[in-house]
Amino acid sequence: MNMKRVRIFSLLLLVVGTFLLLGGAGGFVSLYMASQKYEHTTGVIRDYQTRKIYRYRKIRYESQMLISYPTDRYGDLLVTRTSYLPFRSKGDKLPVWYHPDHPREIRLPNSECMLWGLLAVAGLIGIYGGWVCRKDSGTEKRNAEN
Repeated sequence: MNMKRVRIFSLLLLVVGTFLLLGGAGGFVSLYMASQKYEHTTGVIRDYQTRKIYRYRKIRYESQMLISYPTDRYGDLLVTRTSYLPFRSKGDKLPVWYHPDHPREIRLPNSECMLWGLLAVAGLIGIYGGWVCRKDSGTEKRNAEN
């Protein structure tokens, strides 16, 4: 493979990996700050529906879950959220963090941890791949000189 292409590819992998890693770290920092400010409680999935959505030449499935959670000032509240995880079902308990002044503003820490963790792992893999490609291109360059 052309040395210039390998160097560009490795640099691209390093840059993309760095951005993914920074995005994952930023998400974890946001989650940590929310854990300090938000109230913690346990919610129950009251209803879980999966619908077929027809798009142009595609069929998509969208899952909606109705979450019920207790609050100190407002009693039990219901919130509808889109579920991106396939293993949720009706009656499941999940941790919910809600803002004390705006109780319908919730965060689902387990789902967010999976998202930010996946982003950070993809970033680490990208950085490692860029580092290995760059190291290999340097070895080939030295072998070509000798």
